[in-house]
Amino acid sequence: MSKRTLEECKEQLQNGDQHTLERRAKRMKELEQIHIDGRLFASQKEWDYTGEASDSYINGNYRSVIFCCACSVDQIFRYEYVKEPTSKYEDLNKCTFGQIINKCKGKDIARLAPFIVEAELLNRIRNMVSVHPLFIDYPVENDPERQIRNKLLLEDIKKLLGLMESVDPKLRRKIEATQLINKVEEKTYVFGEVVKGCSELPFNMNGFWGLIERDILQFLARHAWQILKIIAEGLYGVT
Repeated sequence: MSKRTLEECKEQLQNGDQHTLERRAKRMKELEQIHIDGRLFASQKEWDYTGEASDSYINGNYRSVIFCCACSVDQIFRYEYVKEPTSKYEDLNKCTFGQIINKCKGKDIARLAPFIVEAELLNRIRNMVSVHPLFIDYPVENDPERQIRNKLLLEDIKKLLGLMESVDPKLRRKIEATQLINKVEEKTYVFGEVVKGCSELPFNMNGFWGLIERDILQFLARHAWQILKIIAEGLYGVT
C-alpha cells in the first residue's frame, strides 16, 4: 500500500483536477449521450462498460474507451442471442467478441442484422488498438537500435493509418499531409511521405509520431463510442 496519507492523495487529485478541468470538460462535451429505454434492456454489465468508456474518454484514456465500448456491444449481442428460442447460453462460453458476432450472423437474428457491419468494425478497432499490441517499445541507445525502433514505429503507423482508411479516408489524407518540423535538424518533413518511404526519417521519429498517434486514438475512441450509441439506441432507443 502507498505510504502517502489520505490528505496527500486528496491534494494531488485536486491539483490534477484543476489543471485538467478544461480539457476534460471539452472531451465530455464531445461525447454524445446515449439515450435508451431501460425497460427494454437492463444489462448491468453493459451499463458498467458504457460508464467506464465515458469516464475513460473524459480522462483521455482512449484505448480503454475502445475496449469498453467493444465489451458493451459484446454484452448486447450476447443478450440478443440468448433471447432467440433455439439459443443456449452455453453456446457462448469462451467466445470472443468476433465469435459472438459470427454466431449472431449464423443465427440470422433480424434485430441485429442492421448493426453487424458496425460491430465488425468495432471489433477490428478493438483488436488493432487496445487488445493485440501493434508496437513493442524498443529501447534506443545508439543508431542500430534506433533503426529497429523506427522500423517498428512505421509498421505501427501504417496499420493505424490503414484502420483510419476504413473509418474516414479524408481524415487519413489530412493526417498524411501533416508537416513535421524539426528545429534541431532545421528540416520540415511531410508525414505521409515519411511513412511511404519517399522521405528520410526524422532523427526523432518517436516524438513526432507520439503527437499524431494520440489524435488518431482520440478519433478512433470517439468513433467506437458512436458505434455503441448507434447500436444501443437502434435496439433500445427511447421513442
